[in-house]
Amino acid sequence: MRIEDFGFCALGQLASKCSVDINSSRLGIGFETLDRDMWDVNQAWPVLNELGVKWARVQSGWAKTERERGIYDFKWLDEIVDNLLKRGVQPWLSVSYGNSLYTADATPDGAGFPPIYTELERQAWINYVKALALHYKDRVTHFEIWNEPDCSGFFKPQVDPVLYADLVRLTVPAIKAVHADSVIIGGAFGSAMNPGGLAFLETCFEHGMAEFCDIISYHGYKFLPEQYIEQEFPAFIALLKKYKPSLGYWQGETGCPSKNPPGNTMALNEMKVSEAIQVKWLLRRVLLELGLDAQMINYFTMGDFGKYLLGGDLGFSSHKGLLRLEDGSRKPAYFALQTLASLLHDPLEVANGRTSFRLQTGDDDHAITREQAAAAYQVNLVRGDVPVHAWWLRESVEQETEWKSITMYYWLEQGLKLEDPVLINPATGEVYQLDLKRNYNMNEFANLPISNSPLLLTDRSILEIS
Repeated sequence: MRIEDFGFCALGQLASKCSVDINSSRLGIGFETLDRDMWDVNQAWPVLNELGVKWARVQSGWAKTERERGIYDFKWLDEIVDNLLKRGVQPWLSVSYGNSLYTADATPDGAGFPPIYTELERQAWINYVKALALHYKDRVTHFEIWNEPDCSGFFKPQVDPVLYADLVRLTVPAIKAVHADSVIIGGAFGSAMNPGGLAFLETCFEHGMAEFCDIISYHGYKFLPEQYIEQEFPAFIALLKKYKPSLGYWQGETGCPSKNPPGNTMALNEMKVSEAIQVKWLLRRVLLELGLDAQMINYFTMGDFGKYLLGGDLGFSSHKGLLRLEDGSRKPAYFALQTLASLLHDPLEVANGRTSFRLQTGDDDHAITREQAAAAYQVNLVRGDVPVHAWWLRESVEQETEWKSITMYYWLEQGLKLEDPVLINPATGEVYQLDLKRNYNMNEFANLPISNSPLLLTDRSILEIS
């Protein structure tokens, strides 16, 4: 069954907004690994502005910047930063990695070799960090310390939360000395919310990391995007509140491949994937994070990698990008994220009880069939005075998308606006008119679709339709 089979009146396509035309947003895109030349950034520039995101994560690349002791060449990074800013996208720098000029065992790109073990490394790192922060003082506000220090490939010879906390405590004063207004992001944890990751995070906090940070970032790669979220996320938030209640939290890296070449390309390499599956995974993960009130959600990544370096060795191509490796053409996932960016920009906030929904299938007279939609995942948002609601079934993204019929009962706080309701399929950008039955402030929508791919309901007043 297709959405068209439900008999809705099609209104057209959601018109996209360019990044330069959006004032602020929580949505970002990965520009990682350019310090190691893993993908062709020139594929991104013609289409980045049309994507509509407002943030980009970029690794600073110490080894690429300082090739001779004491001499810093930021030209390669300037080109990236300036091109992002020109397109209305704010770069934030992942301050990384090591440098073989000071660490004898480090690979040429320095990835995974923290400069924490000798006084020579530590002082060279301080000098580099000061030079970096000063150079970008007028262009970059947010600096993230390292990448996935809880993963063995990125913190050698072995992960150590105490040493990572030491690295943060070493780095932040160097940034603040030349860029007092900078915002510091700690973490970039690859497993922040599983039991081992929570233990790692708390040890970092116990050794003083929290006081040096404004934001904690985490990465999220799950075969089922919502897996364990009811257990993991409250524990993560509890740790932040315990050690520093003012800490914000960012989803710094999350992505799904559209195909898997031979060999291991790391996260989610065992999934059955396709370009269609990538769309569903992206939509569910980004909407999930918005519902969790993450202040920024960064999709990994803009372009497919032509090479994936593992421990200094040339690995295989990687296909989590929004642009195809072969020619830089846009995948369906690009347009899915574009739809979210065009609709879900600021002022956007979690509804926090200002709206409430019940999804129901089957016959009203039979309690069991009434509750068959209980497996649905729902996200309640508000943009200004307009509600935006998302829903989908928590089925594997690997399953074929099969649309089923539900009834939605929808309560709105007085003052929220839903006068001309529309249905949006963010996978395609298509917009449909909805029929509404109203009973005081309770609204009923009959014969709505539901599947393992998200849909959105909102008011037409916040849309532009082409």
